[in-house]
Amino acid sequence: MQNPFIKLWVVIATAFIGCAHAAWPERPIQMIVAYPPGGFTDSLARAIAKPLGERLNQQVIVQNISGGGGNIGAARAAKSAPDGYTLYVGNNATVTINTLVYKTLPFDPLKDLEPVALIGGSRAILVVTPGLAIKSIPELIALAKAKPGVLNYGSSGTGGVSHLAGELFDADHGIKMTHVPYKGTAPAMADLLGGQLQVMFSDTAIPHINAGKLIALAISGTTRSKQAPNIPTFSELGVKGFDTYTWFGVMVPKGTDSAIIQRLNKELTVVTKDPALQAWAESQNGDMMTSTPAEFAAAIKEDLAKWKKVIDQTGVVAD
Repeated sequence: MQNPFIKLWVVIATAFIGCAHAAWPERPIQMIVAYPPGGFTDSLARAIAKPLGERLNQQVIVQNISGGGGNIGAARAAKSAPDGYTLYVGNNATVTINTLVYKTLPFDPLKDLEPVALIGGSRAILVVTPGLAIKSIPELIALAKAKPGVLNYGSSGTGGVSHLAGELFDADHGIKMTHVPYKGTAPAMADLLGGQLQVMFSDTAIPHINAGKLIALAISGTTRSKQAPNIPTFSELGVKGFDTYTWFGVMVPKGTDSAIIQRLNKELTVVTKDPALQAWAESQNGDMMTSTPAEFAAAIKEDLAKWKKVIDQTGVVAD
């Protein structure tokens, strides 16, 4: 016969555990961004952090942990306790591309992180400095062919989307520009504006284009940007392979309770559908997105296959 005191203890313990889960979150949550402030990843994280915190009744604090092509911050997130108090804002580079171009990684983003929800996307614009005195892709190709290795293009880091875009552009047109990797978009943009670089595939260039500090040649995606309708898409110009977006999504350490993941997904869905936030993203040449965890996982799988083809073609390898 079962001891009634043991049965009572099991009921109490189960109720306590249920209350513990229901109480989450009981303290501030950190949101790790693997790049310095100023890039779209950072801006998007900060844009959702405040409204997400308001819905969770806890502060969501963005922490910039940059370096290693985004791998340092991603590794920190992956190795954090799976308790719902560490979120990671990942993108194509750190979640998929880095697994293909780096020989070794201090973590496995596909095994050590779990998808929660896609939150946004951005499109890259091929820009050049006014000093080059060119206004079209054919002119850029002609200049690069006349001066192999002389033109420098910056990226947010080796293996990132902006790097692979440059490598793909080189390979498709038989040219050679020199790649200069940075620890994020913001420092690369600073050097582009300062003249140390001449070319860049950037998703934060529109303000500088509008100010006349940069010349736009083409934009990625299947349609023109509402914020920059005068910039043609690559496909319009007959340049293939640049119809993709950079996606951004929230992830958590592997083993995080499924109830926490579902709660986060629910609140992020509400946040990303806010018209004011959607208008902000559009003004930044981006889009707000949403998905279920399963849809996010499927997008990662599709992304891996897509970028593997590019890496096989370009031969990009990172140490």
